[in-house]
Amino acid sequence: METQTPGPAQLLKLAGDDDTAAFAALYDVTSPQVFGLLTALFPIEHDALQATTDAYTSLWRQAPHFTFDFNVDHADEQARDRTVVAWINSIAQQIGRYHRPDAQDVGDVSRMQAVASRLKELEPLTDAQALALTTIWLGGRTVNEAASELNVAVPTLKSRLRDATIRLTRHYQTEITGRTSADNDPLLTTRVTGSLSSSGGQTAAFSDDVEADLQVGLGTELATLNALQAFDDDDSVAVEAWINRQDRDVAAQLRARHALFQRMLTWAYRRVSAHPPASLLDSVLDQLPEQNVGIGFIEGVEEYEIEEDPEQQRRSRTMFIVVGIVLVVAVLAAVIFLNTGDMRIRSSVDDAEDTVTVDAEMEEGTATGRFSTAEDAAYLTFEDVPELSEDESYQVWLFEEPGGSVVSVDTYTAEELEDDEVEFRGVAAYQLLWITVEPQTGSETPSGTAVVEMPLEG
Repeated sequence: METQTPGPAQLLKLAGDDDTAAFAALYDVTSPQVFGLLTALFPIEHDALQATTDAYTSLWRQAPHFTFDFNVDHADEQARDRTVVAWINSIAQQIGRYHRPDAQDVGDVSRMQAVASRLKELEPLTDAQALALTTIWLGGRTVNEAASELNVAVPTLKSRLRDATIRLTRHYQTEITGRTSADNDPLLTTRVTGSLSSSGGQTAAFSDDVEADLQVGLGTELATLNALQAFDDDDSVAVEAWINRQDRDVAAQLRARHALFQRMLTWAYRRVSAHPPASLLDSVLDQLPEQNVGIGFIEGVEEYEIEEDPEQQRRSRTMFIVVGIVLVVAVLAAVIFLNTGDMRIRSSVDDAEDTVTVDAEMEEGTATGRFSTAEDAAYLTFEDVPELSEDESYQVWLFEEPGGSVVSVDTYTAEELEDDEVEFRGVAAYQLLWITVEPQTGSETPSGTAVVEMPLEG
């Protein structure tokens, strides 16, 4: 009788039931990519081996608590297998990041650049986007750490990561499902800075601070970056708290995107693999702790010590108490903000005493900007916007000064501009607004001349 070898999803379920043979089989299937990921981060093999051991020790602890979200696309076994492998890789990435301070050597920017340059899956990205994504994911850096190493501003790096994630995920889905249009993608139909932010009258311009980004409506974009595990613990908790405060349907979509992005990362970096020494599995099995099935699994909170001791348990309890306090404070702050927060941007700008109105030509149409420095907000209206081809879009940019640093507000169709969707905060930090014609997926910096140029100073 022919028997079918269980896939990663079935092996994980069996491992969660204390089946060490299934766990060993799961290790055999997934360890080349896990060890490859950690070898890219740790050039010294000893460090990579220790991190790999700790990753599978953590996996053994968490296996009984793993569940699938059947509201996503887990109806077939292949989708479940992809999710399990992605989850295991995310555990390894987190372990690697926490091992970095104690490692003898850590892969630098040139090492990350060399890896990114040979991965054909990253070809849809610009060189800067590919390096940013690789430094975060394979390099185990946070946004702030990566920005410092890459010598770019934190808002710029956030924009690169956001754009890289969306562009690469669309490429991934094309390769996996054969779909070529984002319109047919149920997980990406919400624009990167789309209805969730603009309907609340918020900005798409990143800042250095996650809390400030959340307050001006960038939660959707930060949820994307959180899927990359790009934030330190405090910022990650703040983003998760924001997701939990959303309507059920919105939260479900954000978590679906999170799962999708992590599957994309696993696919994009699957060629970064290396077979660990044959003896490593025996070492892992020898160090497996007992599974504590009575403790609920909280995704994103790991235990990294192999040997349990009273001091470690005391620190763990303290950590959970601190996280709980942070979540309570975040929820209270959100309630205060939602009940005493800003009025809609249009009303606040129109009612401000320092409101400035600026008109600009747009071929046969016109663009009008109204902004207030006191309210730190602005909105644009348009008439007779020229239509673009299907593979083009209008992109709105803000310059700190003419010729200086630039950030993207968002991309828009002609119809969206005429529907007056461009509203943003943070106007006081910028002197100039441009609108250019860019590819439909958007650009990292303006690639052409401005079809609209508007000063933002009264």
